[in-house]
Amino acid sequence: MKSRSEIMKIFVYTILFFPLIIFILEITFLFLNKSNNKFASETKYDALTGWRKNCDGNDVNPKNKDFLICDRNGFIKTPYETNNKFKNTYGILLLGNSVAMGEGLYGFNNDKTFASQLEKHLRKKESSIDLVNAAYSGFNTWQEHVEAFRYLNMEPFSNNLPSADLILSFGGIQDFWNFIRLLSTSNNGKFKKYSFANGMMINKTNIEYINFLASSSLGNIKSGFYAFINSLKTSSNFLSYLDSLVSNKKTKPGFFEKRQLTIIMDSYSENKNLKQILNDRFNLDFEEYKKIKNYAIKSTLRNISANSNLKFDGKYIYVYAPNYFNSLSEDQLTGNNYKYLIGIKHLIGNPIFPLEILEREMYLVEKDYRKTLLTEMKNHNINFLDYSLKADSTNWFLDYSHFTEFSASEISSKLSKDIVEFINK
Repeated sequence: MKSRSEIMKIFVYTILFFPLIIFILEITFLFLNKSNNKFASETKYDALTGWRKNCDGNDVNPKNKDFLICDRNGFIKTPYETNNKFKNTYGILLLGNSVAMGEGLYGFNNDKTFASQLEKHLRKKESSIDLVNAAYSGFNTWQEHVEAFRYLNMEPFSNNLPSADLILSFGGIQDFWNFIRLLSTSNNGKFKKYSFANGMMINKTNIEYINFLASSSLGNIKSGFYAFINSLKTSSNFLSYLDSLVSNKKTKPGFFEKRQLTIIMDSYSENKNLKQILNDRFNLDFEEYKKIKNYAIKSTLRNISANSNLKFDGKYIYVYAPNYFNSLSEDQLTGNNYKYLIGIKHLIGNPIFPLEILEREMYLVEKDYRKTLLTEMKNHNINFLDYSLKADSTNWFLDYSHFTEFSASEISSKLSKDIVEFINK
């Protein structure tokens, strides 16, 4: 048995050397790995719109080509940036989700993202155009409205941001996934809390996150402890490095859904109509489906109308972008290959039981939703472009919504012509 003096020595050495070891580890990984800046601070929570790219001090091109680059104003970088407010600069504020932002085409100084390619095509036609990429992954039209409002309030006091002469919303798919989630959870009350607003604003996960953090300031010991541990992980270079080792084993940024686009063959023997699909896949009759669809369309239309009304001169365009489903070929819709959708669980609220639905079946649901939405926009005199059929095939997509580099170039080239024509009206 150790003597009291030996125990005291061990205690003193521990007090002296343990902090020294931690200090050495922190300094080592600060200079050798830069892990804290590279991994732990990639995203941050925005009180209005939820998780987004952390652009704090991140306007330098990182070595890892898979990461998006920010400009000096905190937006996802595009090739051209206004240095000073020139009277002849024509500003376009691009809104949307990851499709507009350019997910899957990171790297190379952001030059290959959809937003960057669109700006390059636009500037070939009108050199005064400066496009600001305010789109971000997961944003629906409600979050787009928040971004537009925030930009319009900030821009007058910034010397290096153009005025929003045109607001351009490019997307459609994120609100469609919200609609599918509603269909999938129509008999589930978990989204029907007032603060969740049925998931039609900021999503349930983001709301729960901020509520969890807020509870720590109100004396919740559990949430306070988790917040403390998380702050240590975020602040520590060594712990951040360990976290990066785990992260490297996961899917890299921009490729989460794409890795899951696995095809499963099925001995399915008949093509179904929409009513059969609703009954078999969602356990809904057609009347209940119409009720949910009208609710989702009205919610989305309110957001689009709000964005449109932010521009008193009518300079707003909504573009319904092409996606995988509305680009299915006739053979894919009527042939013998029956393919299930894979990897959409996170897009529709992570249900306990994954939605089993064929591509050709989702095609009919998306087509019905899209036609109803575009008809309503026409009835409300909203400027819109239907680009749903602009992609020649499903080979134009990395997954169910995101473009390949080729299709991003082709679609942005076509869109630039329509935008310039709209501007010059």
